[in-house]
Amino acid sequence: MRNVRCRILSRFPPTPMFALAGAFMVLATACSDPPPASETRLVLAGQALIKKDPRIRWEDPYGSLAPILDRADVAFTNFEMAILSDEDRCGVPADYQVSFGEPRLPAETRLGNTGGPHAVAPDVMDFLADRGFNLMSLSNNHAYDLGDCGVAATQAAAAAHEVAYAGTGADVATATAPGYLTVGDFTIALIAATTSHDERSAIGHAVNGVWTGRQEDWDRNISAVREAAANADFVLFYQHFQIDLDEFEGVAPGDSTGDGHVWVADVAQWQTDFARAVLDAGASMYVGHGHRAFDGVEVYDGKPLIRQLGGLAYQGLNPVIGGYDEHRPWEGLVAEVVIREGRVEQIDFIPLDLDEGETYREEYDDLEFLSRRGLAELASGGLADAILERFQGLSAEYGTDLSIAASRATLVIGYPDGI
Repeated sequence: MRNVRCRILSRFPPTPMFALAGAFMVLATACSDPPPASETRLVLAGQALIKKDPRIRWEDPYGSLAPILDRADVAFTNFEMAILSDEDRCGVPADYQVSFGEPRLPAETRLGNTGGPHAVAPDVMDFLADRGFNLMSLSNNHAYDLGDCGVAATQAAAAAHEVAYAGTGADVATATAPGYLTVGDFTIALIAATTSHDERSAIGHAVNGVWTGRQEDWDRNISAVREAAANADFVLFYQHFQIDLDEFEGVAPGDSTGDGHVWVADVAQWQTDFARAVLDAGASMYVGHGHRAFDGVEVYDGKPLIRQLGGLAYQGLNPVIGGYDEHRPWEGLVAEVVIREGRVEQIDFIPLDLDEGETYREEYDDLEFLSRRGLAELASGGLADAILERFQGLSAEYGTDLSIAASRATLVIGYPDGI
């Protein structure tokens, strides 16, 4: 039996989904042996890079994930694309092929920071929302592919489908501000940031970037976490972390890269230090994506810290089978999180097969092939076992014990001492 605890029961007055929460009202103070706290289910999926609405080609995309998504109160992913609206082409020509990222856009005419933008039609947002995703990060290395135009179009698409979001905005303060989603009497806050190969001078005003060695970025995000912790029952911090571990090879201490990252001695340790600072500031959980492959889970001060969760969809530009082996983008995980009293009680990690497309590669030309591959379904058999065993081993390196049964790896987090 849990220890008897005193707690303040607080709720917010009704507010629009995307409005910043104001002062809260204390309704009651309970000091007794309360009934069991209500359960909230949060599903965390890997990053989504989908070039076209898969319902055009597949009868039931993500069908095997449907039971998991259907029982979720909140389902999260990183929307790693920029919406190309019919109203504003954002400088993209009419003959642009999203699956290939061609024709390449000349540097002097493109709005964003890439020559082959991951530009997608609004129906991709519709697809993800239809599958149950109601909370998204918009902050990543493709957030600014279509410049301010694409940022605004992506936000508009999310709002139109009642998806709460964070990570981009008209200015850096708005981009850093928490996004809020209330389901029943539970409010979750999201702060979303990117640490990737982005030009600080190009995107820093519209995307919440945390460049290494930039104390102002670190401090700004810590302040956002504290704000969110004061206004929500649960705070999820998301970081799109996609810079190389050898980022500063040949860069002298004190110098910076062309992207604006300032030298740090150890990139991996910098991420760890930042994630732990976020949790210390009041975040309930830290989740990262970026390198396509997954990493293990750490429990830090009773809170989950996931550096890399892998992918939910990866429709990359390379049509070659085996072309991405180094990053293992075809093996993933989805995390089903049980939250009680504002903290994570248990996580089930379920293995995913993102389908590289080897069995049907010869059936299609490059365009049709790239439009079909890379969508996650539940893994089975030997692949599921291999994914879970690998994840268990990676987690053990962080001192985390996972139990494997019924095709999932389970983490149970006990209450910290003294609670």
